[in-house]
Amino acid sequence: MKTKQLLILLGILVVLVVIVGLVENPFAKSEYAKKMEAATPLFPDFNKEDVVKIEITASGETTTLANENEQWLVASMDNYPADAEGVADVLDKVGELKSTGLVSSNPEKQAEFEVDSSGAEAKLLGAGGNVLAHLFLGKTTPGYLSSYVRAADSNDVYVGKGNLKATFDKGTRTWKDRTIFSFNKGDVTHLTIRSEEEETELEMDAENKWQMTKPEPFPAIQTELDSLLDSLSSLDTDDFAEANELSEYELDDPKSSVLAKLNDGSTRFLLIGKEESGKHYVKRDDKDPVFMLFQYKINQLLKKSEDLKDDTPVAEDETPESEESESGDGE
Repeated sequence: MKTKQLLILLGILVVLVVIVGLVENPFAKSEYAKKMEAATPLFPDFNKEDVVKIEITASGETTTLANENEQWLVASMDNYPADAEGVADVLDKVGELKSTGLVSSNPEKQAEFEVDSSGAEAKLLGAGGNVLAHLFLGKTTPGYLSSYVRAADSNDVYVGKGNLKATFDKGTRTWKDRTIFSFNKGDVTHLTIRSEEEETELEMDAENKWQMTKPEPFPAIQTELDSLLDSLSSLDTDDFAEANELSEYELDDPKSSVLAKLNDGSTRFLLIGKEESGKHYVKRDDKDPVFMLFQYKINQLLKKSEDLKDDTPVAEDETPESEESESGDGE
């Protein structure tokens, strides 16, 4: 009797598994995956390696990026070095765009999706000026995870992943490379921090510990130095200053600076000028551009000597009196 009941239950279980498999089909591809496989690239012949120039028009202004000697420059801004990661992101995004999520083919609705002159327009050009891709990047979809996009020679509006307009249109942040310093903090062996109040010098000792040598010899708080070097070694600007005389920014004879000496003999020297509207004017000693940093970033660099001193009491190795007397008796 029990065997018969077990067989019945086993049969019911098999039937349920078959039903679930037919309904859910967990091994089948999702509809989205099927669409992605069937979709064709928006620009079938596009090869990012062939791109030598990018023209981006947004808010009535055109920014031109040009690849010269394997370096991307902002040609429309005196050939200033461009944001290399940003350029790579643009090239990848265009190559990944596919004809999925068609939302409209009506030219009268282009303004609604901002895939006309109200959005961002991009032309990616090859050698000789041939157009490799020409597209319009519109607003984000209601979920903000995707954006509307349209090839310039088509009325079809598709959906692409991410905030595509922001990828192409940097706005007031511009396409300039925002890097001030980028080096390995572990290569620093000496630091000089100069402010209006004092000058502090620190150096790495033989045990790879930071020691203060000026204004007075003192062990340094290692975590404070590590935090300072984190900031200095990967320092990006918050803004770019207009080209003016250095005296306008008090950078001709700055009262504050941070100097780092590296183990290869090179230096990284940041000059810090006056403050204006919550930002300080700064520049490298070996470069012309003047940058601007928020006050909190300056505070991360201009550490006071008192804040760098490690005045933690050193535990003494005390010998109990009983042991001392026994030691004396033995002698």
